[in-house]
Amino acid sequence: MQKHSVLVIDDNQIDVLIATKFLEMSNLFSAIHVAQNGADALVALKNLSPDYVLLDINMPILDGWEFLDAFDSLFNQTQNQPKIVMLTSSINIDDANRAVNHPSITEFLVKPINATKVEQFIGNP
Repeated sequence: MQKHSVLVIDDNQIDVLIATKFLEMSNLFSAIHVAQNGADALVALKNLSPDYVLLDINMPILDGWEFLDAFDSLFNQTQNQPKIVMLTSSINIDDANRAVNHPSITEFLVKPINATKVEQFIGNP
């Protein structure tokens, strides 16, 4: 079975800990990287090529939506870009609708992450 790499972008350390533990326990990832906000993630992506990005919405410095604007300008749709999974505590229907309609987002999940949600986004092409 092929193992994947992932970049978790979240400013909440407890959510990062939960996410990394479930990702590790899934045994589906060879590398798990973390950035605390969108700006740090953009810097990290200059040196990383993750298969997946787990993206929170509400973060300081550069939030999830602002990250996506910058990400879309860096990666065009034809490049081998990571699959972006929005993993957020937001239950705002506008956020969910915006995510579902965003071309770079493959999945919208509400925190906390668990084994079922990991399997869900790995199985989503």
